[in-house]
Amino acid sequence: MATLDGSSRQVNLGRGIAMRTPGLRGRAEAHDVTAGGDTRAPEVDGSGAAFDAAFTQEGFLRLRVITLDVAPLPQAPSGDLRAPVSDVPGMEVTVPDLGDDVAQVLLAVDENGVVSWNFPVDSGDALAPTTRGSGDVVRFIVPAFATPDDSPDAAATRGVFGLIGRKVLELVALPLAELVVPPLAGAAARLWESKSRIARARSFTPANYTSADVPSLADADWRRLASGPSLWFVHGTFVNTHTAFQAFPPDLLAALSDHYGGRVAAIDHHTLGVDPIGNADLVRELVPDGVQIQADIVCHSRGGLVSRALAGQGGDPVFDVRKIVHVASANHGTALATPSNLVPFIDRVTTMVNLMPDGAAAVVEATLTSVLVVVKIIAKYGLTGIPGLAAMDSDGDFLSGFNATELPADQFAIAADFTPSGGWRAMALKNVQNVVVDRVFGSAANDLVVPTAGVYEGDDAMRVRDDRRLVLPKARGVYHGSFFGQRDVATQVASWLTG
Repeated sequence: MATLDGSSRQVNLGRGIAMRTPGLRGRAEAHDVTAGGDTRAPEVDGSGAAFDAAFTQEGFLRLRVITLDVAPLPQAPSGDLRAPVSDVPGMEVTVPDLGDDVAQVLLAVDENGVVSWNFPVDSGDALAPTTRGSGDVVRFIVPAFATPDDSPDAAATRGVFGLIGRKVLELVALPLAELVVPPLAGAAARLWESKSRIARARSFTPANYTSADVPSLADADWRRLASGPSLWFVHGTFVNTHTAFQAFPPDLLAALSDHYGGRVAAIDHHTLGVDPIGNADLVRELVPDGVQIQADIVCHSRGGLVSRALAGQGGDPVFDVRKIVHVASANHGTALATPSNLVPFIDRVTTMVNLMPDGAAAVVEATLTSVLVVVKIIAKYGLTGIPGLAAMDSDGDFLSGFNATELPADQFAIAADFTPSGGWRAMALKNVQNVVVDRVFGSAANDLVVPTAGVYEGDDAMRVRDDRRLVLPKARGVYHGSFFGQRDVATQVASWLTG
C-alpha cells in the first residue's frame, strides 16, 4: 500500500501503475484481477453478476483494481490537475501502454456510488482516447472529490460496481480490432445492434411483459391487433421492452389489456445505430400487406421520438395513432446527446444503474451492454456523433426538422424535476465547495437525462396542453429511470388511455 502525501510527486503503486494526487493525502493500493475472480476479494471488488456478464459479453478485460482512501489537505490549493470532462480537481493515474490494438479505460466509482468513465488524455490534459501517453504509458485524470453522503448507512450499501462508501478505480482493457471495420462510429453501432439486439414487434401481456423470451409477431398476430384499437409500448435508449417497463404494475397492465381486448404489443428498436425515422421505417416493413393498425402508444425517453415517427411526424405514418402518452420523452432533446457530452451521458446512465435499489439483473445487463458499446466507440473514434443518440441532440439537425412537422395525434406527458441528494449529489457538483450546479443543464429542471419542460413545452407541434400533463416535483425523488415504479404514474397513464 502506497502513501499519498498531497504533493505533486508521482507515487508508484507497483504493477506499472503510478499516481499523482496534488491536494489529496491518504493511501492507495493496486490489486490484480484474474479471470474467474480468483483474486477478487469482496472487500476489494464487490461487483455483481450482471456487471460481470455485461463486461464478458462485450469483451472487456478487467486488469487492475485500485482502492483509495483519500481526503483533501486542510486549506490545500486545488492542485494542477483538472478532470477533462467534469472540470473538477483530478488525480493523475498512469498505466502501462498495451499497444495500438488495445484501448484502456479507467472506471471510477466514488464514495457515493457515482460512476465516471475516464479515457486517456494527451499531454495537454485534453480527452484524446486514441492518443498514447508519452513513452510506454497511458495517462488518465479522474475526478478527485465527492460530496459526503448524509445517510448514516451509506458505507454498508453495495452498488452494481462495488461497495459504496469507498473510492475504487478499475482499469479495463478492450480490443479495438472489432471496430476497425467499418470505419465509422454509426456503422459500428449498427453492426453491434444487428448482432446483439432484435428489432421487432412483440406481444406485451401481463404474463410476458417482463420476459425477453417472447416470439416476434406473426401475420395472425398483426391481423388480430388490427381488429380494433390497440395499445403499444415503446422503450427508450440503451434498453429493450422487457427491461424498460418491468416495473409497470401488473394489475394496471391487466386492466389495460382488458380495455383493449387483449390487443397490446410493443416495439423493440435499435437506439444507437439509426434515427427514429429509421426505426419507424423498419416497423413499416414488419406490418403485413393490407393490415392497418389503429394505435395508442405509451413511450419512454427516446421512445417518444420513435412513437411520433410511427404516427407520421417527419414522414409517412406507419400506424393510425390516436394518443401518445409521453413519459420523460426527449421531445425537445437533451444536451447530453451532443457529442461533447457523450461521457457525461454514459456517466449518468451508469450511475443510475449503480444506485438503482435492487435493480433487476436484466435491466442492469441490458443497459450496461449498450453503454459499453458507446465506451468502445469513444475509445476508437473519440467524441463523435452516434445516429440514434444524435437524434436527441437538442441543438441538432434532426430535431429541428422533425419538430417542425405536424403530429396528427393527441399527446399527454409525464415529467419529473429531480434534485440530487445523498449519493446522487456528487453527480451535480461543480466544485469541491459543494455548489450544486449541473454543468450540462445549468439551472434548468431535469430528471438527470432530459429537461423537465422539454417533455411537454415548445413553440412547435410538441406542446402538450396543461390539463394533459403530470409533473412530479423535486420532493418525489423520481429520476429518468424510475417513472414506471411509481403507482400514480401508471394510474395516470391508464386514466388517459381509457378516458
